[in-house]
Amino acid sequence: MNIFITGASGFIGTDLVQALSDDPTVDNLFALYRQKEQIPFIPKVNPILGDLEGLPDIKTDAEINILVHLAGYFKTESKALCDKVNVQGTKKVIEFCKVNKIPRVLFFSTINVDLKSKGCYAASKLAAEQEIRDSGLEYMILRPSLVFKGRTGSLGKIIRYAEKLPFVPVFGSGKAKEQPIHLNELTALTIAAIKEFKPGLTIYAAGKEALSFRQLVKTIGHSMGKKSRVLPIPAKPVKGMLRLLEKIGIHPGVSSEQVAHMSEDLAADMDETLKLYPVELKAFEDHMKEIAEHKLMK
Repeated sequence: MNIFITGASGFIGTDLVQALSDDPTVDNLFALYRQKEQIPFIPKVNPILGDLEGLPDIKTDAEINILVHLAGYFKTESKALCDKVNVQGTKKVIEFCKVNKIPRVLFFSTINVDLKSKGCYAASKLAAEQEIRDSGLEYMILRPSLVFKGRTGSLGKIIRYAEKLPFVPVFGSGKAKEQPIHLNELTALTIAAIKEFKPGLTIYAAGKEALSFRQLVKTIGHSMGKKSRVLPIPAKPVKGMLRLLEKIGIHPGVSSEQVAHMSEDLAADMDETLKLYPVELKAFEDHMKEIAEHKLMK
């Protein structure tokens, strides 16, 4: 099997490329990198330097069975960049697939598309999903929840707050539910979907259980031997102020969508996903214990 991957140097892409390289059923990986320094020296990887904008101009001699579209923009609420990367970039991916006769695409969206108060990121991902559905290609859409591994990413910030502060600040009451998925579990699910492709399906990728932010913080603190609590911050006025700033092009480091993410339930019914792909999901508490033990071993 030959696979093409966009976003190969990202948080999810790096782990996925390594796992696919180790998989005996995979023959070649064609991975898109923007810079030479991002290219890993691992077996089966055929690096391609470029970006989404220039993707349709790239011609591949090898027959590619599936494209995994991971590349996306999510750091701020820049509407222009969200549209350019997430929507227009997806159109470029579709064009590339048609030029190179790639029949299938596995598109990484986000559970944020379920938010009632969608920001530019969620709205652009929802628009990109529609582009994929209308493409004429065989497709699957994967909607991951909050992805974590070790002490990186958004969850890593919460872990560091729990270590250093008596209270962890949270937008909203702290009762909104989150369902984090470990990167290893998401990678296993992605590989299962690549191997047993189900055209036309949109599925979620979330952890074993949905927990409120209060429960998340309590579990993180417990794994470190601390009694951690949340400090609720009213979400509605903060979200309104951030939206005003975003409209005039000011991005203070936290977005209105991030506030919505912490103040609205983002849980997923994983029954359908696990019936199709019965990957093992561990309890969030078990993952936190492993992170705490890893720190003690250093």
